Amino acid sequence: MTRDPNHLGDCHNFGRRVSLRDGFVAKPRTLLWEWLLLAPESPLRAKLEEVGPDMFDFLPSLRFTTHDARAGGEVERADLSPLSPTIDATSLAHVTGRAIALYTWLGLSDLHWENLVLGEREGRIVLGPLDVEMILDDLELPTQTKLLPEADEDIVDVCRHACGVRRVLPFLGKPIGAEALVAMVAGYRRALGLLDRNAPAIASIFESLPGLADAPIRVLLRGTDEYVRAKAEEVWPPLLDAEQEQLARGDIPYFFRLYGRSEIRYFSEPSLTESRALPLEGDVPQLEPLLDVSKKLRSPRRKSLREQGLFALIGAFDHRTLKGRYTYEDVAITFRGKTLIAELGRDELETERDLGRFVASVYLPCTCGETRAVFVPPVTMCNAPSRGARRL
Repeated sequence: MTRDPNHLGDCHNFGRRVSLRDGFVAKPRTLLWEWLLLAPESPLRAKLEEVGPDMFDFLPSLRFTTHDARAGGEVERADLSPLSPTIDATSLAHVTGRAIALYTWLGLSDLHWENLVLGEREGRIVLGPLDVEMILDDLELPTQTKLLPEADEDIVDVCRHACGVRRVLPFLGKPIGAEALVAMVAGYRRALGLLDRNAPAIASIFESLPGLADAPIRVLLRGTDEYVRAKAEEVWPPLLDAEQEQLARGDIPYFFRLYGRSEIRYFSEPSLTESRALPLEGDVPQLEPLLDVSKKLRSPRRKSLREQGLFALIGAFDHRTLKGRYTYEDVAITFRGKTLIAELGRDELETERDLGRFVASVYLPCTCGETRAVFVPPVTMCNAPSRGARRL
């Protein structure tokens, strides 16, 4: 007899939920973006393997039953071994930097700790997302992926606890060593450079992708916790009619956009063949344009990723105990009392060491979510008496 599936996550779109059954995860939504990034046979994976055989080998390789149905399909659950407690810190840090670069460059988001898998398979480190629902956002800082914590004082506490890179802290330490941090920066820089040089070829894959204009790209208007609170109290900003409509039928509201269109949409009937759009004017969220595949995924914000993004990465892991000059590949970082100097090949950049306006610290006094397991436990409890301090 087939066992009942184990339900995972929230209820969306007329009672649909992700479920686990017999080593596969059934996801009742489009899997196109996940297939593109996580299936080894996808054209994007083939191109990444071609341009950098060892640069993006941290990606999971999963089987999909289908990837082009709006109603969803099944994807293999990642089968990984936990990383060794004695894993080389610089190797893991370099992988982390490359992963941050790839996911930011592709415009992924919602990469919080629960959405990342970390382990080992066949001698390689695997660090990748479990869900890929948002893609092609034109990002200017890695903090926008949720891998690094944003500095916005209204959300900084939540961001610091949930940021995806906390997954590597049990192996890299708190604080991480200067050698590991410079290796992370070097990996980030190398991967970004490789992606920028091959942007036209990668853009052509998206441009020729069947279903590019029809596959929903998720839009998050607010977190699940706000929707839960909205059942008992008023939230700000006030709920939209479309949010109230979905909550009334027992769903956590789900919104999406379509490539090439500017409106925010939501499914309006159970078969998911019809959808409605939020008004384009008035007191409703407005979307920024996605990366343009016809422009070869070029954007003025790419420069920010290379420069400010690099310093945001340093700032997230910086610590007062780091002093002196350290090198890895063609990158050298000098930690001074109040300034940082980054030597990047022939270029040299200098900035103040306090980067708190761009990024918050990943170091917290608690260890919630900092597990050595492949998956983060379904429920984590913060074990710190206070959650306000920015640094250790």
